[in-house]
Amino acid sequence: MKRIICFLICLLMLFSFVGCDSDTTPVHSDNYYAVGDYEEMLTPYLSLDTDNNEFRFGAGSVVSYQEYGSYKIADGRIIATSQSTTFEFEIKDKNTLILIDNGDNDFFKIPINTQFVYSKDLK
Repeated sequence: MKRIICFLICLLMLFSFVGCDSDTTPVHSDNYYAVGDYEEMLTPYLSLDTDNNEFRFGAGSVVSYQEYGSYKIADGRIIATSQSTTFEFEIKDKNTLILIDNGDNDFFKIPINTQFVYSKDLK
């Protein structure tokens, strides 16, 4: 009888730990656009692919230059690393990211604390 109770307790503990694992990501897999007074099609964007942990970061949809690479999420922040630099974004919520480090990018400089909001629409 003790073995059965011990087995049931172990089984219950195992299922309780499995239930804590969450596959939800704190960000959307799509486009975030900078909030501000930008000309049409020149709105800075951050595009995330949460399935592959890849990003694209550009100065606008009509600008051919963009940074791209992989990212990781740690301590409520996105650390996006390309071949030339590293960008860092604070995750305010699932729909809002805040640029806190724009790296040493020579092609475009986006001000620190620029908010990026989630949108499926092309800007």
